[in-house]
Amino acid sequence: MEETVAKILIVDDEERFLESISERMRLLGFEPLTATHGLEAIETAKNRDIDLAIVDLNMPDLDGLVIIAKLKEIHPDLRTVLLTAHGDEKVKQATEALNAAYFEKDDMSSLWGFIKKFRSKSGMIIITPPADVDESGGATPEGMFGIRPEEIELLAARQTLEKRKRPLDLPAPAIEYFQGPRLIGETPPMQELKNSIAKVAVLDCTVLIQGETGTGKELVAKAIHNLSPRRGNRFLAINCGSFSQELLSNELFGHEKEAFTGAVRTKKGMFEASSGGTLLLDEVGDTPPPMQVQLLRVLQERTIIRVGGTEEIPVDGRVLAATNQSLKKKVEAGQFREDLYYRLNGFEIRIPPLRERRDDIPPLCSYFLDKYRREFDKEVEHVSDEVIEVFMSYPFPGNVRELANVIERAVILCEDRVIERQHLPGRFKEADHFPPQGRQDLVTLAEMEERYIFEVLAACRGNKTRASEILGINRASLWRKLKRLQAEAEA
Repeated sequence: MEETVAKILIVDDEERFLESISERMRLLGFEPLTATHGLEAIETAKNRDIDLAIVDLNMPDLDGLVIIAKLKEIHPDLRTVLLTAHGDEKVKQATEALNAAYFEKDDMSSLWGFIKKFRSKSGMIIITPPADVDESGGATPEGMFGIRPEEIELLAARQTLEKRKRPLDLPAPAIEYFQGPRLIGETPPMQELKNSIAKVAVLDCTVLIQGETGTGKELVAKAIHNLSPRRGNRFLAINCGSFSQELLSNELFGHEKEAFTGAVRTKKGMFEASSGGTLLLDEVGDTPPPMQVQLLRVLQERTIIRVGGTEEIPVDGRVLAATNQSLKKKVEAGQFREDLYYRLNGFEIRIPPLRERRDDIPPLCSYFLDKYRREFDKEVEHVSDEVIEVFMSYPFPGNVRELANVIERAVILCEDRVIERQHLPGRFKEADHFPPQGRQDLVTLAEMEERYIFEVLAACRGNKTRASEILGINRASLWRKLKRLQAEAEA
């Protein structure tokens, strides 16, 4: 019987990198085959069927392009991705030379694309897309094009479908996942996060997602949904801190016709609308106490009663909860029901703040730069080394969302091809703004959050609606934070 699991040959002399990317492929249902030398890769190709090859350009025995040519001789239909630390122009010239020497001129489709890599200060190998990522997924007329690291899995799956004309035997739906929101990063904390998502997605249990503001809690929730058996149904999200008790009841449970003045028709709530799919209760720690009782009942009984109704309606949606607070501390303080906490915490996922995964900053910059230069039709090509160095020392209290906002602003202001320090907000412009490691005058995270809130408010000229959008919180949450800060100042 023909095997249906996609096999990916990864050729690189960095064993740590091989282990990292192999584990990621394995979790997504692919079978990784690894080689640390060109001759080993060629021998593997002779004995195994291969769907995609990822080959480093600089290998200790054979040049990566020669390895690709040899692999092509063994598997004529093989698609390849070149992994390189060199610039785009050199890759293009090398590819053109390889094409002229080994392939027919109309056969560039076999060379799928290339990704860049570099070594961070901690020694980790980082892979990041070049500036000219082609959104169409096909080769440009000029030759090779850059691809995002997250697209490798999709390319392997697509190649297997084209080659074998039959469904993939994948335990996790990699195709749907990588067509959805992307989680950028290859550092150990991000690898651990992705592993947790892959494991819990198929279990259909409640999940409590904990992370600071701006870490991407809804993005993680969508990834869980897209990897779950419920991915064909709806994903809905509601911010529990944005509504009063009455409005939240109406949004979650719906209402019957004439339940109150203005209720001219029956309305389904989010529990009903997401039945069969997934419902995210965002900022669940801000849920009013009476609603906590109602949520506990829904999770226990799997039924809801619409506002103004008496009939119990069964619901079958998966519930995910997200918070930027410590629910355990809120339970200890008597502000959150202990029984509801344990109901929601079937499996806990912690999203690492950006300061705990600084090596992900360069690929995140590349991702956001590509996104906003396309959105604003700007010819900005890259972020300067000085800016990257500044980012690597900055604590980023607003996490990934803050980084995205900074890059968006810089792209708007930049009139050249390189984002420099003058394109950054004021907090990044002073050379001695960030104290070096080891100094004793470091501020707490709460103090950094306070500074950032007031800086954003100043930049928005006191417009709280705009400030709340930049901060990634609702206006009510911003109001509560300001009220708390005022009370602390007066104490």
